[in-house]
Amino acid sequence: MRMLCYLLPVALLTACAEETPDRMVGTLERDRVELTVESNEPIQAIEIEYGQTVSAGDVILRQAPERLQGLLDQALAQRDQAAGRLAELRRGPRQEDIEQARAELAASEANTRNARANLDREQEVFDRGLGQEQELDRRQTLYDDTAARERASRQALERLLNGTTSEELMQAEAALEAAESAVALAELDLERAVMTAPVDGVLDRVWFQLGERPTPGATVAVILDAHRTYARIYVPAELRAGIGPGDTVRVAVDGLNETLTGTVRWVSSDASFTPYFALTEYDRSRLAYLAEVDLKDAAELPSGVPLEAWLP
Repeated sequence: MRMLCYLLPVALLTACAEETPDRMVGTLERDRVELTVESNEPIQAIEIEYGQTVSAGDVILRQAPERLQGLLDQALAQRDQAAGRLAELRRGPRQEDIEQARAELAASEANTRNARANLDREQEVFDRGLGQEQELDRRQTLYDDTAARERASRQALERLLNGTTSEELMQAEAALEAAESAVALAELDLERAVMTAPVDGVLDRVWFQLGERPTPGATVAVILDAHRTYARIYVPAELRAGIGPGDTVRVAVDGLNETLTGTVRWVSSDASFTPYFALTEYDRSRLAYLAEVDLKDAAELPSGVPLEAWLP
């Protein structure tokens, strides 16, 4: 009889343990989409308030565009200059330029002939012993100068007659491509000064106020993605071997009368706490593994609500 008194509580506890499902706790979550800025321009306008529903493409906030617009205008002007230079080289020299070069060559040739005649006369006078060496040197210098100018004029005319070289065209084309790339980059910087929602969801937070200057790369707003609602749960170590992607679980959300059905999408292979090889057998039983469970019919529920999940 005494043995039955001892065995009865043990049997009752065993039955209760078999009837009570193993619970995994967690919270209801949505993917957080962070919006970051690429410039430190001041915040000019905030179009959406916290907690409002947004659609993809809705404007969240704007940065002051004046400096970025100035950089774009400068890039456009440099592109137009490069395009004009390339068009000029492709067209080749104008007939007016060629005629001007011929006239300059003719003038240079006449100056050279005159300087040569003056030099010859001075040389003749010097040879008769009637001239000075200083004057002869001056006439020689004038002749050398006019002869050099004649050669320069002849080369300029030949350059115009030969037209644009392939190397000059390649340089002009490369300069135009660089200018067009600078325009595209400036347009992109100006476009990104207006922050828009990349997905449908709820604006969870804006981290800056009007007039503030965020540093490049700083997160200025957070949107909770409405496309997927899931449960983030912690799987105890004793349940880890029996749960994996594709398994069906039941989920009870705090404040919701009915339970939801979910599908395990991912289970972490790493424990959330101290590695198992550094723990005793007793301590290893307290390990937990992070998992995500896709839920149906949970789109209207708020994020962050506590929940429990169990294998059916």
